Amino acid sequence: MKKKIGVTFIILSFVLWILIPVIPFLSFSAGVKTAIVSGLFIGGEVFFWLGALLAGKDIVRNFIQKYWRRGKKDEDPS
Repeated sequence: MKKKIGVTFIILSFVLWILIPVIPFLSFSAGVKTAIVSGLFIGGEVFFWLGALLAGKDIVRNFIQKYWRRGKKDEDPS
C-alpha cells in the first residue's frame, strides 16, 4: 500500500510541474501568479521526495534507469 501511495505522489509531482508553464496565461495579478508558481514548485518537490521515500529505493532506481538514463543515452551521440 505504501508503494502505491508513493507512486501516486510521484505522478502528482509531475502533474504539478507540468502546470507551472500554464500559470502565466491565467488572468491573475503578478503577485498571485508568483505565489501559485512557488506553491506548485514547492509542492512538486515535496510530493516527489515523499513519494520516493514511500515507494522505496528499488522503485525509484528502476524509474531512474528506465526513463532518466534512457533519455541521456538518446541524447549522447558518442
